[in-house]
Amino acid sequence: MAAGANRTGLIIVGLIFFVAGLAVLALSFGLAAAVAPGLTPDAKLQPIAAVFALPFSAVIALAAALILAIIGVRWLAAQVPRKDSAKPLRMQEDARSGVTTVTANVIAAAVEDDLGDTPEVVDAQAILRGTARRPELVLHVDVDERADVDAVVADIADRVTRNASHALGVPLSAVGVEIGIARSRQRRQRSVQL
Repeated sequence: MAAGANRTGLIIVGLIFFVAGLAVLALSFGLAAAVAPGLTPDAKLQPIAAVFALPFSAVIALAAALILAIIGVRWLAAQVPRKDSAKPLRMQEDARSGVTTVTANVIAAAVEDDLGDTPEVVDAQAILRGTARRPELVLHVDVDERADVDAVVADIADRVTRNASHALGVPLSAVGVEIGIARSRQRRQRSVQL
């Protein structure tokens, strides 16, 4: 689900640069003098220079650079595609009555079989991520080129996710679906992200 994090990050960075650009424009047109009398286009920017001359300004700049570096690394890590499945899911809350664990691959295989019941689905792959309390399901579904994609998506949203939630005992926290249009048996000639 990197796309949401990517869009949010781009919006925040865009807004920061937009405000900075407006500030520079206000400074160059002399509009900033109303807010700070020393900020005129021909001034030597003494108020800003005084702030950067403070002894702790280097520490503030270093802290800001470190925060920006951490944000950048987290942002890059969110962009890396992950195919890792969830750890084995523990299905009981109380270990005194016994513990049942299920690997994510077993649930994913059952979802793939369930997707095979849709007539227009040629091939399907499922990955279960998350935890037993907050499972996430990622699906890649190849459909026939003449398939009604809306009907396939509706079937996934209604029947397949309901069956997966019922098998897990909790609602799915997120579902990602990629629909591939297969003209032949070769996988993924064209695809659509939903």
